[in-house]
Amino acid sequence: MSSPNDQNLWENKKEGQKLLIYLCFILLVGVFTFYPHYPLIWWSILILSLVFILPIHYYLGLPLIIILTILFERAFTLQGLIFDHFVYKIYPLDIIMGTSFLALFISAITKKIKIEIKFGWPEWLLIIFMIINLIYLIGAWLDINSNLEIAFSSFKNYTWYSLIYFFILLTIKNSEDFKKIIHIILISGVIIIVYLLFGLIKGQGLWTEYMPLSTPGVRYLSGTYAFYMLLCLILGISLLAFKRLGDSTFTAIIALFWILGIILSLMRHLWLDTIISLILLFLLLPQENKRVLSYYARKFSLIIISASAFILLITELLYLTDFNKNFYKQTNNLLIRANSLINIEEDQSANWRLQFWYDAKKVWEKTPLLGVGLGKSVLIDTGDWQNFEAIRNLHNSWLAILIQFGIVGFLLFLSLIIVSAVTAFKTIYQFDDLLPYYLGLLVGCATFLFASLFQPYLETNLMAIFFWIFLGLLRTANIIKENENTSN
Repeated sequence: MSSPNDQNLWENKKEGQKLLIYLCFILLVGVFTFYPHYPLIWWSILILSLVFILPIHYYLGLPLIIILTILFERAFTLQGLIFDHFVYKIYPLDIIMGTSFLALFISAITKKIKIEIKFGWPEWLLIIFMIINLIYLIGAWLDINSNLEIAFSSFKNYTWYSLIYFFILLTIKNSEDFKKIIHIILISGVIIIVYLLFGLIKGQGLWTEYMPLSTPGVRYLSGTYAFYMLLCLILGISLLAFKRLGDSTFTAIIALFWILGIILSLMRHLWLDTIISLILLFLLLPQENKRVLSYYARKFSLIIISASAFILLITELLYLTDFNKNFYKQTNNLLIRANSLINIEEDQSANWRLQFWYDAKKVWEKTPLLGVGLGKSVLIDTGDWQNFEAIRNLHNSWLAILIQFGIVGFLLFLSLIIVSAVTAFKTIYQFDDLLPYYLGLLVGCATFLFASLFQPYLETNLMAIFFWIFLGLLRTANIIKENENTSN
């Protein structure tokens, strides 16, 4: 528990100074996006982190991680230092995380702040899961059949990035700091609408080349940005149901852009995820807020229908133009993409996944209890085509954990999820002010877990980081409630 002088991380801090620091990082990482082969920029990010974060300014770390990950995606999270024709996989994300952790440690040992964390079942389960990861990494190092580079990458995603969970528990102690982090997530989500507009103007979304399509069509937004939009959509609608957002018309416009981005990303599992997450959120809302959300849903549905009718009218009026032809072409591609959800046997991507899962299952059956370990690959054999593929690329995080760590590791991870959810349920409904935030976070965690059935979300840092952030923020309910009771 922190001292009274440190109850608010933003107290006595000049907002203008912080804004300038954020802008410096944004501009520097922005340059790094377009010039990743210049080591000087990478070193500049390191120096900037040491200058601004290390001198006990640990409170800058979490907002920077959120903002820069959402705005710059893989340029911030996956671009390593290129030096002398070698790529060192230390990313800007790792630099900011490391300096933030070190700054917090320095603050603690110099008694600038007093930190205390009361470990409950979720924390102990996560620590045990991290220790198992370390044991499996050592096993991969001793196993000649394991790829140590892949093993270390898996270890890093499961363990290093999960440390952000504990960082949140140690730094966010009150409702003001908690709300500001949620607002930072939402504001960042609004900014990335620019990427959707860019994709519509250019005719293809930024960084969509990393996600090729198995059906005709064009992604106007990267699947990663669509996922960020989905998380923001859930948080935003939860706040809207409690009337916590001032202008409902502006909120509706932003929400429509987010939904449009999810649709035009052509990420089929996110389409399903959106529907399931909204239904889950609706079920968790108190009765009064269900009525509020139903009212907004009817109101916004009329806007969507009217806008769609207007677009169709314009399209028909421009019958012989390129706009008309392109509109119907893209609409047809969208319908083909949706239809592929039903006709899985005709979808090349789905068949590849199913074959991969089947071949991985055969390997796992030899050691089901403890799994095959980290850094292992599987031979995918379709008859006409054969290739070795790393298990961490299974496109199903649940299955990847089961096969790598066996039944023991899988049950441990599942226990972490269940215990975290149960613990949250016992606390979040005790809040009047923070309930809409915590419901959004709870459903956001469920959104992530459903999406991870179809993509390697936990095995990719630019997505996994938000699972640990959401889980950590959700866990702060117990800390904030305890601090409030102590104050009273």
